[in-house]
Amino acid sequence: MTIPFFSPSTPFGPFQPLHEYAIANAESISWDNWYNLFVIPLVPLYIQALLLRYEGTRYYRIAVGVVGITLLGRAVVGYRFTQPWFNALNNGIAIGVMHLIARYLEFGFIEGPLVDRYFEAKGRHPLIGAMDVAINARWIGLGAIDLDHKGKVDPGHIHLNNGNGSGNGHISPSKDDTDVIDGGLEFSSTHQTIPNMEEGERAKESWLLWPTVRRTLFQAVVRHGYLALRNYAIFDTALYLIRYFGRTTIGADHPVPNALYRFSHENRFIILPCLKGFVKEEQLIAPWYIVEIVTSISVASGVWLGISSGYHLIGAILVGTGLWETESWEVDLFDSPLLADSLLDLWGRRWHQFFRHHFILYSTLILRLFHLPVNSGSTLFLSFILSGLMHSIGQFTMNPHPPLLPIFLMFPLSGMGCSLEVVFKRMTGKKVGGIYGRIWVWIAMLAVGRLGTRAWLESGVGGSYLTPPGAGEWLVKNLVEPYLIGKV
Repeated sequence: MTIPFFSPSTPFGPFQPLHEYAIANAESISWDNWYNLFVIPLVPLYIQALLLRYEGTRYYRIAVGVVGITLLGRAVVGYRFTQPWFNALNNGIAIGVMHLIARYLEFGFIEGPLVDRYFEAKGRHPLIGAMDVAINARWIGLGAIDLDHKGKVDPGHIHLNNGNGSGNGHISPSKDDTDVIDGGLEFSSTHQTIPNMEEGERAKESWLLWPTVRRTLFQAVVRHGYLALRNYAIFDTALYLIRYFGRTTIGADHPVPNALYRFSHENRFIILPCLKGFVKEEQLIAPWYIVEIVTSISVASGVWLGISSGYHLIGAILVGTGLWETESWEVDLFDSPLLADSLLDLWGRRWHQFFRHHFILYSTLILRLFHLPVNSGSTLFLSFILSGLMHSIGQFTMNPHPPLLPIFLMFPLSGMGCSLEVVFKRMTGKKVGGIYGRIWVWIAMLAVGRLGTRAWLESGVGGSYLTPPGAGEWLVKNLVEPYLIGKV
């Protein structure tokens, strides 16, 4: 049996057999079987996180990891959404599975021990601390294996003052060797000291935002609930607009060739129809390129607001239980992406950093495996390559699926743009930023993002339901169509 390469007939390369098996044999996800995919395969990950608290558990964690990866692999090819209008959800599930497999591998091979350094000092129960280690990709630093230490697979031992893990924790310090790239991408071999844990302090990564406002539990829950509902309403409105105005093109739940072109050229849209009686109708017609730009922005904003809405919903629930501190969910996954003034700023800080740790970790390991130089530039660019592979191969349970190459290219091209910014600073001594930096980011991302927008919308993704329908339909019919956007 030969391993297939990436080709028009085998677009998923070595993952093609998994794709074909999943499409032919997977059961439709329902209320009767959802736990087989979303619960059972994750139990071993929680067990790994518990074992990570103790010395000498690596071999046990490796064994548990093998079980977890097996369960996860069987589940992702065994269950999928078969309804065309839910097809896009399969992409998110497959990407999540790939991320969890990476975490299983890491939790198996890291030497440990690993504890929740920041919140252990506040008396968090070990069972809750293990849950946070398993699910949290923003607050938990994984000792000397994390991104601040160039992905070294050597232990960052944490020493505790007492047996219950509630004393001061620290990592042995070593010589600082930090290389900071513009925009907050930082790689360092420093084994940082975690200061004054009894006061709830920890070393602050330069790229990670920290809460500046202290809220009561009630205030935090209300805030999370409001942001979850607001972002859901905007996201659902964008989805409904695509289905409403483009039901035969970009809003179809099946592939439509040249859907974006047809949508922008075969329709005429009125900007601010509420002004129709005050100006000539011709002055209100949006040109085709504005239609495509707005569509691309809507897709990207939808991804942003959809993920953010889910994050705040989970935050409201977990903080509301009283088992999580308010500040542990206080910072959003995103930091106002629309305000980015460079590509490094966008990808290094303002876009979500959920996969950041694993991209840098595995990029470093791959470079060392092939004896290639490990530096900030090579690690950064390879991280974008891995991101492109994850987002494109992550479509292997979709049917139909978008073309993989445009999805993949979005990320290496973004990496090239980040590299150009680094070169620009080295040549001029000035960092990309300000008003010209914002113009550059918008031009670059609209050009690169169009690859993904066209691929997704022409494959039927635009007709998918990613949120419970309701708010979008009401807002479109009562606000957007009468006052903001109309169709001739």
